Order: sequence, then structure tokens, then C-alpha cells
Amino acid sequence: MAETSVIMKRELRGFFLSPVAYVVGAAFLFLPAFFWFPSLFLDTGGASEARMSSYFQLMPWAMLVLASALTMRQWAEERKIGTLELLLTYPVTTMQLVTGKFLASFFFIGILLLMTFSYPLTLSLFGNLDWGPVIGGYLGTWLLGAACLSFGLFASSITNDQIVSLIVSLVALLLMFLAPYLAVIVFGNSYPGLMSFFTVMSPASHFTSIARGVVDLGDLLYYLVFCSFFLFLNSAILEAKKRVG
Repeated sequence: MAETSVIMKRELRGFFLSPVAYVVGAAFLFLPAFFWFPSLFLDTGGASEARMSSYFQLMPWAMLVLASALTMRQWAEERKIGTLELLLTYPVTTMQLVTGKFLASFFFIGILLLMTFSYPLTLSLFGNLDWGPVIGGYLGTWLLGAACLSFGLFASSITNDQIVSLIVSLVALLLMFLAPYLAVIVFGNSYPGLMSFFTVMSPASHFTSIARGVVDLGDLLYYLVFCSFFLFLNSAILEAKKRVG
């Protein structure tokens, strides 16, 4: 555990020294708010929680881009500049390396989300804010971010190029997000069991449930299994490269 903590701190420090992380972080903080802000004037219901729900509807797409951009260099850059081989010689397991990088990205996203908490606090001054869906929205966004990060790290581990990693992560996650809608287009309503399967397998579907303020154990387990699966694949790929190298 101590080794994982050291790697996490190293990577987290790297985020705060990286101009890319600042640019991506600033875009995450302000672009969703830019698109969401006009809805405050269009919403005539006067319910602050309804206004926040429109903000959280943008979060899956913002998180998709943020996680892909943050992870695109994690392994691809290490391989490109030749430091991956050095990392693999450290007295740590590949899973500790993977987990350390994942936790650093996870906490970095948590810091960014904490910085947006001024939005609901401000809205609460102008109406009766139901904090249940707000807390659920933040929890769902953070868990969805964890899922996107785990896949983004996996995508970065299979290529030497950051841009290729970014494209692979963006396209694959987008297909996962849209899987229920694409299934309806392809299969229609003839196979309800298949529709349910694609809905259950989509990370965005579980986010929607949590963002309503309903925290179900099944949704939490889904994100745990999703992250564990892709982190395991990431570790397996690095272990194979370690043996070959």
C-alpha cells in the first residue's frame, strides 16, 4: 500500500506541473457551466434542483473528454520517452503502478469537482435546493469519471502515441455511452432482453440512476467491477511487456 501511495503522490504532483492538466481542467470547469448557464433563464419552474439536474446532464460528456485527455499520456508518454522500462524495474508490482496512476487521476478529478461546488451553493441562495440529487449528481459524476479513467489508462497502455490513445478512449467510451440508443436503432424493440443488456452495460445508465439521488448497491458494484476489470487488463498488458522486454 505504501508503494501505491508513493506512485499516486508522484503522479498527482505531475498533474499540477503539467500545462495539459491545467488546460483540460479549466475546460472542464468552465465549458459545461457556459452551456448550462443560459438554462437558468429558460427554466421558469424556479426549482434550483431542476437547474442543477440540467448541469449534471452535461457531465457524462464532459467526463468522457476529461478522463480521456488526462489518461492519454499516462502510459503512452512513458513508453515514448523510454521511462516505462525504468518504472517496471522498480520494486513494485505492475498492479501497484496501475493503481497509483489511477488513484492520482481519480483524486485530481475529485478536486475539480469540488471546485464546481460553488454552483449549487450559489443556487441555494435563490431557492430551496434539494441536496439529495445534487450529492447524487456529484457522486455519480465521480464514479463515472473513475470508470472512464480506468478505460483511458487501458487505452494508453496499448499504444505509444498519445493522440491514438485519446481517439481510442473517446470512441470506445462514446460507443459504451450510446450503446442502448444504438441497440434500439439496430435491433428496434424486437429484443427487449438485448436492450436491457446494453442498458446495464452502459456506464452512463448507472450514472443517470445515481444522479437522481437514488444510490443503489448494484450501481456501485457495477463501477467497482468495471474499474477493476480494466485496471486488471492494464496490469496484464504491462506485465506482458515487462516479460518481453
